[in-house]
Amino acid sequence: MTHRTYLVCILALMTLWSLDLAANAAGSVKQTTTVLEVTSDGTPVKSVAAGTVITLTATVRSEGVAVTVGQVSLCDAAVKYCTDIHLLGLAQLTKAGTAVLKFVPGIGSHTYKAIFAGTPGGALQYGGSTSGVKPLAVTGLYPTTTAIAKGGRVGDYTLRATVTGFVNSVGVASPSGTVSFLDTSDDNQLLGAAVLGMGKANLSFLNSSNPPVGNLPWSATTADFNGDGLPDLAVANYGDGTVSILLGNGDGTFTAAPNGPITVTFDPESIVAADFNGDGIIDLVMENSYVNGVLTILLGNGDGTFTPAPGSPITVGGPSLLPGAVAVGDFNGDGIPDLVATNSSDIVGEPGTMTVLLGKGDGTFTPAASSFVTVGSTPISIAVGDFNGDGIPDLAMVNFADNNVTIFLGNGDGTFRTAPNSPVAVGSFPTSIAMADFSGNGILDLAVANSSYTSGSAGSVTLLVGKGNGTFMPATNPLTVGNDPWSVVVGDFNGDGSADLAVANNSDDTLTILLGKGNGKFTAQKPVRVGDFPQAEAVGDFNGDGISDLAVANSGSDTCSILLPQLTQTATAVVTGISPAGSGTHLVDASYQGDVTYSGSTSPTVPLMGSGSTAH
Repeated sequence: MTHRTYLVCILALMTLWSLDLAANAAGSVKQTTTVLEVTSDGTPVKSVAAGTVITLTATVRSEGVAVTVGQVSLCDAAVKYCTDIHLLGLAQLTKAGTAVLKFVPGIGSHTYKAIFAGTPGGALQYGGSTSGVKPLAVTGLYPTTTAIAKGGRVGDYTLRATVTGFVNSVGVASPSGTVSFLDTSDDNQLLGAAVLGMGKANLSFLNSSNPPVGNLPWSATTADFNGDGLPDLAVANYGDGTVSILLGNGDGTFTAAPNGPITVTFDPESIVAADFNGDGIIDLVMENSYVNGVLTILLGNGDGTFTPAPGSPITVGGPSLLPGAVAVGDFNGDGIPDLVATNSSDIVGEPGTMTVLLGKGDGTFTPAASSFVTVGSTPISIAVGDFNGDGIPDLAMVNFADNNVTIFLGNGDGTFRTAPNSPVAVGSFPTSIAMADFSGNGILDLAVANSSYTSGSAGSVTLLVGKGNGTFMPATNPLTVGNDPWSVVVGDFNGDGSADLAVANNSDDTLTILLGKGNGKFTAQKPVRVGDFPQAEAVGDFNGDGISDLAVANSGSDTCSILLPQLTQTATAVVTGISPAGSGTHLVDASYQGDVTYSGSTSPTVPLMGSGSTAH
């Protein structure tokens, strides 16, 4: 080989090497696959009985190797968009390369999928991926109750049976079949029978329990703190500097966790839950006020108890004197939860700031490159979501003293920029913000509770319709609610698959329930009475029926009101000319045997006087 030929070969090899480097650089984002399993007690299942705890396990791999960092959304696959009420839960990948969600699904047919968000900003950049769809049938009969009423006179009674079925979807038909009227005083002699007529749907709210908490409960969040698949509650008590942990029993009641309540730093105002150290166990973070605002980080032990994280509490500025001022999101795309907290000025009307803390994956945090960003006056509540469709979390921040909402668009590195046409005007003295796709178009909208801050004046909710580019347009007319609303949350309270709103009215001791129609319109329900001075709400399925329930922190009565929506289908059956044989008093009931959808039930008895006849 000549010297010239050798140089040509070297140059060719260098060119190929450069092309290979460029190809590697272009392919630096590693492809992933996500697989979802549905199990119960470790066994794969396609069908379970009602009331069974199931586990959704998402496994993410890249080139055959487990991906051990990142966030997975577990979704209802029956709908097009995995947002708000259709997002079953967000789980962190652990060192085993799995993300797990345990819960009790309601009766009916379900389909699930898992979406791995990817880690475009991580040390290892992984692309996102979506699992296949997994079906699950939850079998069982909806429970019923039967009531009986009498009319008429001796020898010619009219009996009416009312059968009420408790369902979890507006699409479930009313109870059908026959009701038998039995003389329990005469060996259950059949006095008459009638077929149930057409049914009627109704929605009400049952106050299932009112567990006590600490002094001045100011904020609440729900998650599974002890790994049993049942949602629990964490309540931040501003008045005594504690956090109450209430472990769910699965029936709408709660038991105080051992070693509680937990004493924390200063006065806890706002509390949120996430897995900050990637161990698959839910942790807590709360913003505390006093002289300076701080964040307290509590790492879950998996049994409902918690341990302070290293370096906790963290000073973020302050003081922030109002609740709803801390939120969670992956702001730099590394698959690890980060935090954003607001800090209000000591002087009313002066701008506040926000602090962004980037998670390290071990329960500790470091300030983002441009933290302490100036925001509006008295920032009080934050919503985190992707408002412009770029896959990066954005922020919507309520400014109490400015009567507006500031929209910050994420840059993907933990920093933010103000969105065009921001801030957006809302009502007087806004206190809380919630986020959902109210229009059913896959674009996130916002709902803002406005307190009005005038004694005796009704508050309102301003709907901000998302345009999909990070800008919002106020809906035509605000929704009227109760006096001094301090919290607004999203759930599906009537099982129709559309996002609804629940608003806690602090001065009325009520909740206003606004049922969404799926097109951006709402219908208000009759106010629901709760405890004294309701301050905050949390949404979860506390009794495993598949419908969103509510926990309301009552700052005036130091309790949590647990409200279970009762979606019912009611039908009646009537018999006439009833005359029990023999003399004296006869105790008669109505017995419903059930059908393919509903279980049977028997009413209490009513007294009827016998006709004196001896014939049956």
